[in-house]
Amino acid sequence: MENQKLLAVAVQVMLCLRVLVLVGPANAQAQTPESLHQMFQSGKVFALRDAIRHADAPLFYRGAVEASLNKIEQAQTDLHKVIQSDPHSEDAYQAHDLLCNMYGRNGLYHEALREAEALMTERPNAKDVLNALPLLHALARSPDMTVPKRRPSTVHRTSADHSLPFKLNGKEDSFGFDTGAGISIMSDREAAHLGLTPEAVSSKIGDASGNGVSGIRVAIANDLVIAGLHLKNVPFLVVPDTNEPFVEFSPNEYGRGLIGLPVLLAMQTLRWQPRGDLEFGFPSEAATELSNLLFRNTSPVVQVTVQNRILDFTLDTGAVDTDLNPIFAKELPALVSSGQKETHKITGVGGSSTYDSILLPSVALKVGGKDVTLTPAHVFVANGVGGGSMWAGNLGNDLLNQAHTITLDFRAMSLKLN
Repeated sequence: MENQKLLAVAVQVMLCLRVLVLVGPANAQAQTPESLHQMFQSGKVFALRDAIRHADAPLFYRGAVEASLNKIEQAQTDLHKVIQSDPHSEDAYQAHDLLCNMYGRNGLYHEALREAEALMTERPNAKDVLNALPLLHALARSPDMTVPKRRPSTVHRTSADHSLPFKLNGKEDSFGFDTGAGISIMSDREAAHLGLTPEAVSSKIGDASGNGVSGIRVAIANDLVIAGLHLKNVPFLVVPDTNEPFVEFSPNEYGRGLIGLPVLLAMQTLRWQPRGDLEFGFPSEAATELSNLLFRNTSPVVQVTVQNRILDFTLDTGAVDTDLNPIFAKELPALVSSGQKETHKITGVGGSSTYDSILLPSVALKVGGKDVTLTPAHVFVANGVGGGSMWAGNLGNDLLNQAHTITLDFRAMSLKLN
């Protein structure tokens, strides 16, 4: 079966609090505490990183940047100092939030639960945290995900099947991989096939369509082996087979799942050909001060250049198509004004929704050092559509696959297209 059925879905799992808005670039001149605060509140993670590089910035902002770079030990040291210095301050509250999301995307669910409970102590009626707690409690009933073994590996894939083969508790299967999924996911049928026993949780997860998904369950794989990577206690969300894209599978087909961000982060480095082999675990390049990849909560965010404007896009290897959001229209009004009004459909695990958009024949972009073209381009105009109030766009496989090879380095925090 063509695995693009799986790649059509972006699963957006928010483990803790809100995702802040990411917009265009800001200069890296000397900043006041007020301007740093504004960058953080508006979610300008790249601008915040650049602003504190050559300045004696407050500890909170240093910790926030370290979290966005996924520097776990440094971030937890600095953010815990922020919390200890003034436990009931706004900075302390935001520090708990940053830690919760950092721990969650790395499979450290006991630590994430501890931070979420601290958030609830400060704000007992916070809806996002109330929604996340049942899921975190379920995840924390098992030991945290660990990596007993990791060695450089090559996974051989064919043009007809570009998913990742693996062994889960000794049983073989094959899923796509999705940087847009905060936790790995599979269908009910797949869980039964793999011998997993899911536990129901009352949390609701978000998805690309905006509908969200209720009635989810959680299953823990004791062992997951992908070539030379061995993981223990790997969580999967389990959703009904009637959800997209699993409803499109024939009754005898397997492979109804996606490998999510915690597993991909455990690989550390990935390089793949769009219709060929995938390597992981190879040596990382030297990190630079100006990497083009950062995290905001559970979302990897990459810088994309359009008409000399640097914009922030979520990186979503689980999406077939790249979508452009209202921030894109705000940053490039002249370009968007040349388009035609239309409606466009977004499909996620929660189903499909249609929104007002602008159709452009094509848009030229530069991603990871390579010029690519989005043909056609759909620009959503309603805030809140598919992350539209947070990102300028969602970068999918239609652009990534214009490269011969794609390299994703979570240690150097870089995305390169060659």
